Amino acid sequence: MTDTQLLLGIIQNDNRAWRYICRNMRFGFESIIKESFSHVSISQEDIEDLFQESCIVLMQNAKEGKVVVSRKGAIFSYLVEVGKLKTCNLLRKKSCITSDDMVTFSHNLHNNMDEYSDISIDEKQEMQNDFLDKVLELLSAECKTLLKQFYWDNKPMDEIACIIGMRNADSVKSKKSKCMNKAKEIAAQLVESEEFAEDVIRNAVERAALIELIKDEMSYADSGYSIAALDVDDEDE
Repeated sequence: MTDTQLLLGIIQNDNRAWRYICRNMRFGFESIIKESFSHVSISQEDIEDLFQESCIVLMQNAKEGKVVVSRKGAIFSYLVEVGKLKTCNLLRKKSCITSDDMVTFSHNLHNNMDEYSDISIDEKQEMQNDFLDKVLELLSAECKTLLKQFYWDNKPMDEIACIIGMRNADSVKSKKSKCMNKAKEIAAQLVESEEFAEDVIRNAVERAALIELIKDEMSYADSGYSIAALDVDDEDE
């Protein structure tokens, strides 16, 4: 797949694009992060979390039009740059590096990568995302399945009705509305606020679906079975 195809796939929640990224970019990502921060100890679990979190940032920024494919390998380079920022933040929180090291790392993060110099991590937004993810986790399994089918898989209501065993599209619409109201109710109980836009639920559903996909890919790869790399289109973009 070309970078242009990957970017479009990311925006459209294409599982094939994400599987390509997991199978063709994960180990390269991990290798670069380990090499870039070789003087500190980063566990394999942290490395895997960093990849997952970097994919989420890549998805969110792609959907907001912040990811531009300017050359071959742009998606991988973007993912790595996000990973480096994520690693810096992780080490800072763990007090694993000095302030001087942080300055050095921050200065070198975008070395020879001018097109990615505007990449940043909004920690306040990430805290909000964590909260919304917890809200989603408290919904029923049926609600989570319905919302995933609607927001991530982009399935029509009548097809969702067949998948989850409901009578028709109208029944699904009614159930979706109840699920959204339940999410708002849970959020209001947690933060004593009634403000809760539908978009934030959609974003939480997309994050959950992506995390599930990545974990499945990692689990399968780590089980000892060989995962074939997806076909690569070597044509110039």
